[in-house]
Amino acid sequence: GLPGTDEMLTAGSQISAALATGSRGPRSRSWRSSGAQLVDFETYRPLLHWALHLPLLKIIEGYLGLPPAYDGPKVAYTPADGRQAGTRLWHRDREDRRMVKIAIYLTDVPESGGPLQCLKRQVYDGPPDRDFRYPVLTHAQLERRVGRPIHDDDIVSCVGLSGTVIFMDTARLYHRGKPAISASRSAIFHSYFSRTPRHPFFCERSDISRSELAHFAKDLSSVEQRDAVHWRDAIGWMRFAPRSVV
Repeated sequence: GLPGTDEMLTAGSQISAALATGSRGPRSRSWRSSGAQLVDFETYRPLLHWALHLPLLKIIEGYLGLPPAYDGPKVAYTPADGRQAGTRLWHRDREDRRMVKIAIYLTDVPESGGPLQCLKRQVYDGPPDRDFRYPVLTHAQLERRVGRPIHDDDIVSCVGLSGTVIFMDTARLYHRGKPAISASRSAIFHSYFSRTPRHPFFCERSDISRSELAHFAKDLSSVEQRDAVHWRDAIGWMRFAPRSVV
């Protein structure tokens, strides 16, 4: 119901279509491709406007307990090839102790269509805060880490129609995109964390560059929105740190 939702979905579908076309090339690595390499930055503006709505920022601040930073959008196209690789393996995001990722499906996503999944917290509540290890696990490796078999009722599988919106703490919970088999999946992801993240070198994994985000922020009227984009200013040395390549 937020203003600009239809425009965001339209723009996301355009970016996803470019990703899908690019994935058919002979040297394709489609699930790692960046939409920013295939479409103009202006196509992303509706995604940025939607992600910085003040009601969303307030929800995220309520969960984090701190003013949120916005890390930018990422559009993902997942071909129905059944591969278990990259974000289709079980993992936790390592930007911060807590974070929120909002996923918006651009296609209908059934159980066999690559839904976003997470392990229920009562099954495994994450390592101690001092643990800096972030393993990427196959399903069998996850079972060994948990110490027992993982059944379907141990997992939240986020199936849904096009337009479905999902909020998930991807730093706390083991999660993955289930390998798609019956249909390719397209989705938009928006990432948020605190303005002094635990691991700033692993931030900035969106499709948009720092300079493009800064250019966009000039037109924002709200201080809260501008501060969410310019979160690096809270840790000045971060302005000179390289973007994550992971």
